[in-house]
This record gives sequence, structure tokens and C-alpha cells, in this order.
Amino acid sequence: MMRRRTKKEFVNYNDYEDRSFGLKWGTAFALDELKKVIDDNKNDAMDTGKKLPQMTQAEIDDVLQIAFLKTKSVSIQLNLYDDKDRLYPTIEGVFSGYADCENLYIEDQDIAWEIIRNIQIKE
Repeated sequence: MMRRRTKKEFVNYNDYEDRSFGLKWGTAFALDELKKVIDDNKNDAMDTGKKLPQMTQAEIDDVLQIAFLKTKSVSIQLNLYDDKDRLYPTIEGVFSGYADCENLYIEDQDIAWEIIRNIQIKE
């Protein structure tokens, strides 16, 4: 017994018309961008930051002196935490030799001495 197949045709009904442009679901194809944002948010949420050891004022001064004399940039970790109990991002820049009894000046930022946790020379 042989089955007979009918020709498949789409018949418009209810005056329905599909979108006239070629890309039917334009927003559904931005998955790589969406995945990147989700991954960034996940990494940001899980990043607690590595606590570097607390340095003394003398150790900080020694690192700054070497950075100034060799015109190297420095990376400064602060003793500050955000509302999610994560360390603030490190501050990076060139130390040009400007400091006073209250603040250290890295490029256009002034940083109070008492909030500096650790400072390292960037290679």
C-alpha cells in the first residue's frame, strides 16, 4: 500500500504578514555579546582580590624612591573595601616624586598615606 503525499503550501490567513526584512529575529543573534557580559559579571562577583601584605611607611618610601629614580610605574593596593566587601581595584601610574605629609600623588590622583596597603613596581 502506497501513501500519497499532498503538496505542502502555506496559505495566508487572518491577513497575517511576516516581517518584510530578511532577518526575522535580529536581537537573538547577539549571544556572544550577552555571554561576554554574563561572564564579566560572574567574574566580577567572584573576584575578591588577592590581599597583599600590609607594608610599613618605610617600605613604601623605599619602593617609591626606586620607582622615581628609574621612572617606573607603580601599582598601589588600597586598604579600602566596597559594599560587597571586595578590595578596591589597584591604582596604577607613574610616581613623579610629588608627596606631602598627608598624600601621595600618582599622575592626577592623590592618595592618602594611611589607606595604602601595598605598593609594587610594575615591570
